[in-house]
Amino acid sequence: SRRQRQMCIRDRNHMEQVLTKALAFVAVIALGYFLKKRGFFKPHDYELIAKIVLNITLPCAVITSFAAFKMDYTLFILTLIGFCGNLLMIAWGFILTRYQTNAAKIFYVFNLAGYNIGCFTLPFAQSFLGPFAVVATCMFDVGNSIMCTGGTYALTSGLVHTGEKYEPVNLRSIAAKLLGSVPFVVYMLMLVCAVLQLHLPQPVYTLTGLIGGANTFLSMLMIGMMFEMTLDLDKLKQVREVVLYRYVFGIALAWLCFYHVPLSAEVKEVLTLVFLAPSTAIGPIFIARMGGNVELAGFANSITIVLSIILMTLFFTFLHI
Repeated sequence: SRRQRQMCIRDRNHMEQVLTKALAFVAVIALGYFLKKRGFFKPHDYELIAKIVLNITLPCAVITSFAAFKMDYTLFILTLIGFCGNLLMIAWGFILTRYQTNAAKIFYVFNLAGYNIGCFTLPFAQSFLGPFAVVATCMFDVGNSIMCTGGTYALTSGLVHTGEKYEPVNLRSIAAKLLGSVPFVVYMLMLVCAVLQLHLPQPVYTLTGLIGGANTFLSMLMIGMMFEMTLDLDKLKQVREVVLYRYVFGIALAWLCFYHVPLSAEVKEVLTLVFLAPSTAIGPIFIARMGGNVELAGFANSITIVLSIILMTLFFTFLHI
C-alpha cells in the first residue's frame, strides 16, 4: 500500500541519517590519526584536547542537555541500571586482571565499563525511538555518568597504586576524586536543578549550546590522536579480550532486558540500545591521567565504535522486521 511504501521510505531515510552520522564519527577519528601521522599534531597534543573536553565542552554539553529535560521519577530504575551496569563491568575488569600489572588493570577497567551515550547513542535513540526514548536514555546516562565522569576513576585510583599520590579506597578519597571531576560536579548540580524544577536563564543555555556543540567533534578527534596501530601481539590480545568481554556482556544484558525484564516495550528498547553502546570517549583521558597505555585505549575505543555501529544497525533492522 501507499502508506507502507511511505513508512519504508521514512525508515530507510532514518537509517541513512544514523549511518551517515555514525560514519562521520569514524571519519573524525581517522582525521585525528591522519593529522598526527602527518605531523600536524605532536604525539602529546591530545592532552590539551583532553583538558578542553573534560573541563569545558563536556560540562557545557551536560548543561545544554538539561535545558528541556523533564524529570520522570518512574524512570529512576534506568538510572540505577546505568550505575550498576558500570559497577558490574568494573568488578569483572578487576577479576580478569587480578594477577596482571597495574597498567593492564587500568586498561581493562576503563574499556569494559562506561557507555558512550551523549556523543553516540542518543542520536540513534532520537532518530529511531522517539522523544520518550530520549528522556529514558538520559535517565540511564545519569547513573552511567556518575561513574564515567569520575566514579570509575575515583574507585580505580583507590584500588590501583599508580604514579599518583596513593590514597587507600574509602569514602573520603572517593568523594575527593568525584568532586575534582568537573563533569561529575556539573551533572550532579543539573540533576538537583531538574529535581527542584529550576532552570538557568536562556542565554546560559545558548552559550553552553555553542560550546558544548564542539564536544562530539573534539572527543572523536582526541581518540584519533590517541589511536596507534600496534603489532605487539600481547597488547593486541588485551584489546581482543576486552572488546570480546564487553560485547558478550553487552549483548547478554541487552537480550535479558529485551525479553525478560518486566518493563514497557519502549524502555526495553532503550536498555537494549544502551548496552550495545561503545566505550565512553572520556575513558582514555582517565587512563592517561593514571599513567596507562593511552594509545592502546584509543585503538580499543575506535574498535568499539565500529562494532556498535554494526550492532545497532542490526538491532533496528530487527525491530523493523
